[in-house]
Amino acid sequence: MPLWQWSTTPANNASAGSINWAEGQPPSTVNDSARQMMADVAAWFAGPEWLNYGQTPTYVSATQFTLAGNQASIYTVGRRVRATVTAGTIYGTIQASAYTSLTTVTVVWDSGSLDSGVSEVDVGFMDPTHSTLPNGIPATLSKLTVNASSMYLGGGSLAAEVDLIMNNANTAGQYFLNTSGLIGFYDLTRTILRFSSDTSGNFTAAGNITANSDERLKDNWQDVQPGFLEAIAEVQSGTFERKATGERNAGVTAQSLQKALPEAVLKGPDGFLSVAYGQAALVVCVELAREVLRLRSLLEPVK
Repeated sequence: MPLWQWSTTPANNASAGSINWAEGQPPSTVNDSARQMMADVAAWFAGPEWLNYGQTPTYVSATQFTLAGNQASIYTVGRRVRATVTAGTIYGTIQASAYTSLTTVTVVWDSGSLDSGVSEVDVGFMDPTHSTLPNGIPATLSKLTVNASSMYLGGGSLAAEVDLIMNNANTAGQYFLNTSGLIGFYDLTRTILRFSSDTSGNFTAAGNITANSDERLKDNWQDVQPGFLEAIAEVQSGTFERKATGERNAGVTAQSLQKALPEAVLKGPDGFLSVAYGQAALVVCVELAREVLRLRSLLEPVK
């Protein structure tokens, strides 16, 4: 018999399923009752993340079910749920919970949906409405200390904020904010931007963007391919409209640059090509400078 069916009143636990602790119980029932209690406790211990309060859910729709009585204090908004349906087990988060003659629970499922074969709905161990954690555990996390001298989450004056503690004095050195469509790092005043990214994927830095280029980190140098400048001249370049945003940008196509300088073209996990513009531009500039010096030497009069 599941632990949730046990009573918190000792006198009411004379029997629970196959357990028999009634007054004057036959000696032959002692072993079986003790063993059953051990089995029930072991079953609870094996899955403490999910709690079954014994209510039988009634299917309403793909996202709703009802329960007898007022269960709104258990099935609270934001609490995770696990449902057993015809297709198997699905997981979701409670979006709404209201009691009239029944308790109606609305859930946003991670994947899948309820069906008429729903037989059980369990709730997550942690309840965001009646939590033992400070300020509960809703979508916005109150405060999570990762390292007392390194960083913590939340607790700032803005909702979408991550405060990074940069020293042992427990004072924030930078703020990671999501505000006005920008996600990035700001200074202590939360007004001076250090670097950010917008919803279109544009990246902005207040300072320089550099990459390690010390010669001690590099080996196996090779010259660019013969006819490099001629190949560069064939690269498709100009201005274009980006399909995803409609913005006009300037640049080249990765496919055409790949023929002249494949080392500056990278293929992502999604199969799309990207260009290391800084690398490509600097190599082209150096090769053009060498060509200018070569042509200059040919044009200079012989002394």
